Amino acid sequence: MDKYKIKVETRKNALSLVAAATILIYVGLIFYRGGLPDLPSFIKGFHTGAFIGVEVVITYFLVRYIKASKNEAELQKQFIEENDERSVTILQSAGTLSVAIILISLGIASVIAGFFNPMIFYTLLTCLLFVLIVFWALWMYYARKI
Repeated sequence: MDKYKIKVETRKNALSLVAAATILIYVGLIFYRGGLPDLPSFIKGFHTGAFIGVEVVITYFLVRYIKASKNEAELQKQFIEENDERSVTILQSAGTLSVAIILISLGIASVIAGFFNPMIFYTLLTCLLFVLIVFWALWMYYARKI
């Protein structure tokens, strides 16, 4: 359990760093918005929503880890949740199917977009290649590790 407690402490520190960096980057971009290209209000709203969403998720996990590090029973419960074989299998199955659906969808969308707009075609094709590269890189990594 001591190893897991160290892992939780590391996660708390990393999440705190990510939260602080996200806030600094967002505030810096807001502060220097005059020097940046003028954006439509929809994009500004999306940026604000994405920032708030990321901060809420980070805060949620930080609170969970802080509670767990102060309470041994909560730490034990969280350890069991993370290492439950059924949950791991469900997550792996969902991830495998998700990647297949994403690859097929991006491929079809790329072909369709190619008939209408070259910029969208290249964007979707780039996304497809990125997902493929990440998938293959992780596949090779886990093939050697496991």
